[in-house]
Amino acid sequence: MVECLKAKTAQWDKRMNVAYQQALKDAAGDKQREQLRTAQRLWIQYRDANCLYYDLGEGTIARLDAGECMRSMTEARAKELENLGHQ
Repeated sequence: MVECLKAKTAQWDKRMNVAYQQALKDAAGDKQREQLRTAQRLWIQYRDANCLYYDLGEGTIARLDAGECMRSMTEARAKELENLGHQ
């Protein structure tokens, strides 16, 4: 089950990175592009720290909770980045 979550997270991570690169191309100038870079770096730090909380839990369910955290947060961010150009 953990491997399945890792595979799904990897798929969403790839989709997120494609959307991020497109959002950088679509940015309205250097300031907006740099702000997106900053936001993405901070978002990754937040996601990793947030999901580590679950990973530090007790029992085998903690790994599943952490994996689901990574998957769901990465999916949400990918969708958010994909929608940046549609606002």
